Amino acid sequence: MGYKVTKSRRNKDRETIKAKTRDLVMSNKGVKWWKADNDKDLAQGLLSTMHYLKQNQQYRQRQMAIYSRLYGNLSLFNFVGTNLNKMSLANNLPIDRPTMNVVQSAIDTLTSQITQNRPRPIFQTDDADYKERNLAKQLNNFMNGEFYQTKAYEHMESMFRDAAVLGTGCIKILELDNKVALERVLEAELLVDNNDGAYGNPRQLIQMKLIDRDVLEEMFPKEADKIKSAESATLDSSMDSSETVADQIIVAEGWHLPSGEGANDGRHTIACSAGVVFDESWNKSKFPFVFFHFNPRILGFWGQSASEQLMGTQIEINKMLQTASQSITLNAVPRVWIENSSKVVKAHINNSIGAIGTYSGTPPIFMTGSTGLSLEFYQHIQRLVEYAYQQIGVSQLSANGQKPAGLNSGEAQREYNDRQTDRFATLSRRYDNTAVDLAYQIIDLAKEIAERDGKYETVYLGENKSATKVDLPKASLLKNPYVIQCADASMLPRDPAGRKQEVTEMMQSGMITMQEGRRLLNFPDLEQVNKLAVAAEERILKILDMIVSEGKSEPVDPMMDLQKCIELSTQYYNLYVARNLEEDKAQMLRDFRQQALDLIQAAQPPAPPAVPAGQPQAVPQAPPVSDMLPIKPQGMVQ
Repeated sequence: MGYKVTKSRRNKDRETIKAKTRDLVMSNKGVKWWKADNDKDLAQGLLSTMHYLKQNQQYRQRQMAIYSRLYGNLSLFNFVGTNLNKMSLANNLPIDRPTMNVVQSAIDTLTSQITQNRPRPIFQTDDADYKERNLAKQLNNFMNGEFYQTKAYEHMESMFRDAAVLGTGCIKILELDNKVALERVLEAELLVDNNDGAYGNPRQLIQMKLIDRDVLEEMFPKEADKIKSAESATLDSSMDSSETVADQIIVAEGWHLPSGEGANDGRHTIACSAGVVFDESWNKSKFPFVFFHFNPRILGFWGQSASEQLMGTQIEINKMLQTASQSITLNAVPRVWIENSSKVVKAHINNSIGAIGTYSGTPPIFMTGSTGLSLEFYQHIQRLVEYAYQQIGVSQLSANGQKPAGLNSGEAQREYNDRQTDRFATLSRRYDNTAVDLAYQIIDLAKEIAERDGKYETVYLGENKSATKVDLPKASLLKNPYVIQCADASMLPRDPAGRKQEVTEMMQSGMITMQEGRRLLNFPDLEQVNKLAVAAEERILKILDMIVSEGKSEPVDPMMDLQKCIELSTQYYNLYVARNLEEDKAQMLRDFRQQALDLIQAAQPPAPPAVPAGQPQAVPQAPPVSDMLPIKPQGMVQ
């Protein structure tokens, strides 16, 4: 960050912490700030480490500024050292230049393809009885609610795009108003020592952030005096950045992981120029961040971006487009040639329609010249564009929103999409693992809040779109071991036409019933119709779930689908009895099934009375024919 720090006017006499970068160099380029004995040494060590790493990693800031400009023609001037505001103004390209931004096109297309898959964390417990399965179900409901209230998928989309542009995307997990919250963090805010993070597992991490003074005071009211006297900071040293009405200060937040199991050198500290604002021990094995590297490097912590991969190709495309534009402007324009000896009035050569002009001698010659560029020149530009998409693995047809010619059937389109997906199998797997890491960090922080406050509730939307509360302690989630895996939210096609075709084929093959197919379609315009169609089955499932989880039941009534009651209760019985279901609950399932059988039997018509043995049975007779009916003559064909 190219922050400029100025003296605060609130308390000019208060001592401020000065970063001693030179001392860091003299002391083997490192200060163990996490072992400081007092707040002054702790703040000075943390700030000095931050300034040292920032000064020695200016190349990272410059690279990110270039990659950001390649994507959106906007430099990260407020995160880079020195005065990048003037650099940003000086390097602006002309607005009338020809553009073909394959970097932005490829990244946006890839982001759309990967992030449309919403990986859903699935909890699996160690044991396999029905109680553990019920625990896993509650955990899944809790995580669905947390992903919804923290807007996890929106943050993951931004994280993926940041990684494609800068190299690494980051999401920070923090507590806000006694709830778990997520925050997007740019790679430019984070500092990792190169040697410490050579193999991708650094032991310390520092985040430098510009934050509003009043916001920081509300977060740490006990340290309000320090925060008020802290030195003000701006984005950079430019005049435009200094002329601001915002009152902001720069804050350094550092983490050091424990050196081993049982070690007490883990620490989490927040400091500003006036001293330490927050300090606690850190006994976790991870930083409160989830990192996604677009392309992990062989050595080092930060990843390689798609912008870096395409930078050379993009520069060559820009250069050739500029050459073509200049050639067309200079050569391929209409020109009028007039012989010197001819008497042609030049004023008559104008844009007037049907104008009459006079001349004597040789008439003027109208000529349009060629660009002077060969066909191979323009073909090479097209080859460069195609190569850029191939390098990232994105189809140019996908970027243009088109499908290959002749690809008309639904099966062929699904096969084509599967081949496209295979190209990003590794990238998609890393993206799914990000959701797993995010789920672990969310559940750990939620457990800490629940243990401290005794309560942590979240709300999730069930299959019937009804909001349900889940309380973390009541769900017995604090002591049970669990393993998190990741699954796609839906394996069905995401487009309505493909989803309809897939579900229809499954119903026609007998894999699913009509009711299940209605539930899988999940079309908004058919939601009310589908809700009514599956209402009877939803009611039965609710009662059966209540029997298994709570030991409570409701009697079967004739308004239910009795055959479905028998079918589902039998399935529940066979599933959960094998999972050590209690006998009283198993008996409830048997009673529920028997009630449905009794109602079916009661609704059947009574059987005809039995005929005594030896008594002849009545032979059915044809109904008598009335004498009033006309007699049909013989031989007449009806």
